[in-house]
Amino acid sequence: MIGVALAVLVAGTFALISSLGTQSSRADVNLNQTGCKGFIQAGEPDPVNPDLYPVQYRIRCDQAISGYSLFVSAHQVQVMDTEVFPQYADGSPVAADSFSCNGDLPGNAVNCVGKYSETQGIITGTFEIDQPLCKPARIEPILTVVKTPGTGSNPVAISGPFSLGQPAGCKGKKNKPRTMPLMPRPTVDTPETGDPTYTGPAS
Repeated sequence: MIGVALAVLVAGTFALISSLGTQSSRADVNLNQTGCKGFIQAGEPDPVNPDLYPVQYRIRCDQAISGYSLFVSAHQVQVMDTEVFPQYADGSPVAADSFSCNGDLPGNAVNCVGKYSETQGIITGTFEIDQPLCKPARIEPILTVVKTPGTGSNPVAISGPFSLGQPAGCKGKKNKPRTMPLMPRPTVDTPETGDPTYTGPAS
């Protein structure tokens, strides 16, 4: 009987240690510290709205998210993609991930809810404004992301704001995508940035 009791005690001790280790590892993941980076550039012309100017945004985050918002100042959003599908760097879709987007039109925000679980994916969407991208005052969208774990005392985690910078490809000092918190952009283009015009941080 003593041997059985000792075995149970040892098993219980190991179970407790394992449980504490699991709780510690979970606590190390702070969903309010998701890091995201991205940029904007001219999108493909829209034959349905030839008088508007498409803006393509590309975003990548280091943790899964369930929604994001873009605040767009200077010029109002006139049209937006209502469905956005993350892509890998080679352009192929991330099958399990997608977003549904909406907002007031015209308005100053793009609000999207859905799923981003594959952090190798790049969220790629488009909205349209009524002025050429490179004409002052240039837009500089601000990104905020959310994660809804659905359990615990903090059911919603929010990270940001992150600047997507002014449009890539415009002449001027501030046209380069800006450094994102927690995820500095490299000085050369890589599949992770997906930005063929990026040559270094803005001076």
